[in-house]
Amino acid sequence: MNLKQANFAFSLLLTFVWVWNCTNYSTTASVQAPPTLISITNNGNSNFTIKVRAQNPEFIFQGYRLYQAATESLAQNPTDTNLGTDCILAQASIVQPIEYTFEVDPTTKANTAGVSCRIFATLSPGSYISMRTLGLAVNLQNSTSSYRVSLPSNTLIVP
Repeated sequence: MNLKQANFAFSLLLTFVWVWNCTNYSTTASVQAPPTLISITNNGNSNFTIKVRAQNPEFIFQGYRLYQAATESLAQNPTDTNLGTDCILAQASIVQPIEYTFEVDPTTKANTAGVSCRIFATLSPGSYISMRTLGLAVNLQNSTSSYRVSLPSNTLIVP
């Protein structure tokens, strides 16, 4: 082993020891930007199309969670933010400002062409909907992970 290889191996070992023993990391969770709901259209047969604009450039971005309630306030502030219906998007690249098309349908059909994600849920006409962004939260102390939700989006009334 020459001196260059030995220096590389030593620096790699020091880096591994430093990362393994590092306790000075942030415990503050990253805040994701909430989406903006643009429109909702009734396509018939309990099928709806929702247009959403969003920007989530962070690598922890996972997708969106849809909430439905009888009032605007409850749709934006549910008693339990885990009770919505998720839409997990593929992580092929960093998400930039984009307009998404979501299809909400209680049946488990495949996505229609041009649809970013299908949300398997039943919406009731006259109810309110809201969405939140899902970010991945990892706890390094006990090696667990969960979703962290953003602040709520605006609301729309289901037609």
